[in-house]
Amino acid sequence: MKTNLNDLHAFIAVVQNGNFTKAAAALGTTQSAVSQSIGNLEQNLELKLFNRTTRSVTLTEAGEKLFDYVGHQLEDIALGLERLSLMKNKPHGRVRITADDFSIKYYIYSKIKKIVKEYPEITIELISDNRQVDIAQEGYDAGVRLGLSIEKDMIAVPISHPIQMCLVASPEYMQGKAEIKSIQDLNQHHCLGIKLLTSNSLLAWNFMQGDKQIAYKIESHLIFTGVDRVLDAAIDGLGVAYLPLDIVQDFLAEGKLLSFLNESASTYPPLYLFYTSRRFNSPAFQIVCNALKES
Repeated sequence: MKTNLNDLHAFIAVVQNGNFTKAAAALGTTQSAVSQSIGNLEQNLELKLFNRTTRSVTLTEAGEKLFDYVGHQLEDIALGLERLSLMKNKPHGRVRITADDFSIKYYIYSKIKKIVKEYPEITIELISDNRQVDIAQEGYDAGVRLGLSIEKDMIAVPISHPIQMCLVASPEYMQGKAEIKSIQDLNQHHCLGIKLLTSNSLLAWNFMQGDKQIAYKIESHLIFTGVDRVLDAAIDGLGVAYLPLDIVQDFLAEGKLLSFLNESASTYPPLYLFYTSRRFNSPAFQIVCNALKES
């Protein structure tokens, strides 16, 4: 036996409103449509549900039992659907994003601060991870990575400008050291390295020679796993660093760092927020996504 939920809604409406005319008005339909729904329900159940006269509509014993069985359950379902609809329209819930420390500190955190203040019912989880994370498998709503490392089946939106690199060292370090006028001159200097935990190797320094990009494989006496410690070491005069211009430009302006080989420094694609589908994205996710897209 297959019972249409619309027929049950019509049945409940007739019981609650006392007659077919008022039930039709409550449902926003016609009296004949309500009558047809009740007829369908009685036919499917093979039971008479109402005693009808020209003046009144009353429940039969079967009708009373049906109302006892489904009346409150349908109300609970309707209430649940209404609450879900409110969740869809009201910014609410948890948004989980995976990104590396660099992206979080320099490109994400400043943009999500206002969300935390304006939308107290939105919870944002920023999980620092340098791995290539499968966001669907690991339960993330989105991830942030350089554009060149994002799978083609992902939806991706830029959240930064292209990342310009800059070769820097402190004036203190350069005292008495050979000038850096070419990539080969780096062989005479202490280079500050960044280790990629995913491959257990040092991050290569990519430079441009004409229209070709070359990878300079450094040999480092001081190695870190993040850009902040490399920046600290460069400012402290411990070696030469190759870092994003965005994080060194203030120190260049203050004279704490000097830049070299600017014409050869590489530019990487922007950082992208990536996710699996536009379908069913919550208002909370859309708010976070829009905030990160802002320049």
